[in-house]
Amino acid sequence: ASHPVPYAELHETQQRPLFSHPSGPGHIPVWKGRSFGQYDPHGSEPAGYGVWTEVLNYVQTRRNRSSVFKGMFPAPVLADANTHPIQHCRIAYRHITNRTNSRTVIACLVPPRTPLTNAAPYLVFADLGALAQSYILGVLNSLPFDWLARRYVEINMNYYILNMLCFPPPGNTDWRRIGALAARLSCVDDRFAAFAAAAGVDCGPLTDSERAAQRAEIDALVAAAYGITADELAFIFTDFTENAVSPAYRAAVLEQFANL
Repeated sequence: ASHPVPYAELHETQQRPLFSHPSGPGHIPVWKGRSFGQYDPHGSEPAGYGVWTEVLNYVQTRRNRSSVFKGMFPAPVLADANTHPIQHCRIAYRHITNRTNSRTVIACLVPPRTPLTNAAPYLVFADLGALAQSYILGVLNSLPFDWLARRYVEINMNYYILNMLCFPPPGNTDWRRIGALAARLSCVDDRFAAFAAAAGVDCGPLTDSERAAQRAEIDALVAAAYGITADELAFIFTDFTENAVSPAYRAAVLEQFANL
């Protein structure tokens, strides 16, 4: 499988004319970092609104000139606008962040046909299925990975930091379970129905308690995959305020971890 590559789609200044339209019929929202939270594709505070055909034409033309895409896909794939990642669900993350935020890494599965500014880079995958992509999302949003990112992040999650951060060793990792949990957390409504089907999970809303339990299991599984001990996991919690990670949630993670 290829290594995912972070990619910025629309620059908030240089491509501003593409999404300077008013909201209304025929205009689609262009998301920035604040348009989503962890597993929360709420879509509020868009950077602006664009015309779908204009945006698609721009990103398709740019893809065909991109060394990133040319290195990952054959020419016939690149020539077909229907294969552009913008047509499908994608993993995006907030570029602007810092180590003192409640969470430093904020990643989300965004719905199809959702243009993104450079404040919300997305990951380009050449050959990973929905479940494997969801596994990557689960690790990105986990507390152990966030703790690791805080050692390096100053004011943004740039490409160099993201590419430098280590994922757990594959042999130690229940990646299918992590992927299934992250996919289920992400597929909150019909926008994600096709992705949910590809990942083999249900689609629809979850209760707050269901979401908390599934996130706690991901955190426990990722901690185990990194080879972290229960004491080290408790130490990781000290990097986060109780508003960011509640005492009840910490206890739930430790309980899940003890049951692995």
